Amino acid sequence: MKIITYTLVLLASIALFSSCNHFSKCEGYACVSPPPIPRFSIFNASGKNITDSTSFYIRSAGDDTKYKGTVVATPTAVIYWDILFTKAGNGVKDFELYINDTKLGNLLYETSVVKSECCSNSVIKTLNFNGNSILASQNQFGVYELKLK
Repeated sequence: MKIITYTLVLLASIALFSSCNHFSKCEGYACVSPPPIPRFSIFNASGKNITDSTSFYIRSAGDDTKYKGTVVATPTAVIYWDILFTKAGNGVKDFELYINDTKLGNLLYETSVVKSECCSNSVIKTLNFNGNSILASQNQFGVYELKLK
């Protein structure tokens, strides 16, 4: 009987130690990623990259503020808008894309938080241009390709 009691106590101790170790395994981790800022290359109807040769900006729905993009000179020009990250945090963001003062269409950007054991990562859930998903248009450099008609 003593052997059974000792065995049960030993098993209970092991289970308690294991569960305590499980609860503290994320201790000290501050693993949260912010929503990614999508980067774009914008092509005209004939397939020419016009990202660096024209003036693009976005406006939030119901806001007259023009948010100029930041252009990065890589092998192919890339543009991004910090406002896509800062405006309204996680969730749906709806913007209008303009070239000079001509509206090209609507950008819908939605993020969500995916939780794993110790980390929370924000991911792009939806990225639409004029109602069509462009998530699959991401090239090998992580740049989304917007093709204008």
